[in-house]
Amino acid sequence: MTFNKIRFKFWVDLVLFIDFLVVAFSGAVLKFVYTAGQKSGSSGVVFLFGRFDWLKIHDLTALILVSLILVHLILNLSWIKHMFKGSS
Repeated sequence: MTFNKIRFKFWVDLVLFIDFLVVAFSGAVLKFVYTAGQKSGSSGVVFLFGRFDWLKIHDLTALILVSLILVHLILNLSWIKHMFKGSS
């Protein structure tokens, strides 16, 4: 089996997109449902998780998102270099 760079880039981008959606959704839950300064138990459980669970999900998926962005940039480094060289 040979390494297919295009297929790998597709899967990285797909997981990157899904991870972005999770980060955005968890951020929206934290912003609009569990507002800052609110006591941890005052809103109860929302969408199967409490406030601190949503914080863990948000933090973990944000770290994964940054890692995947770095992988995406590394995989597309030749294209990026070409774009900066070609516009002179």
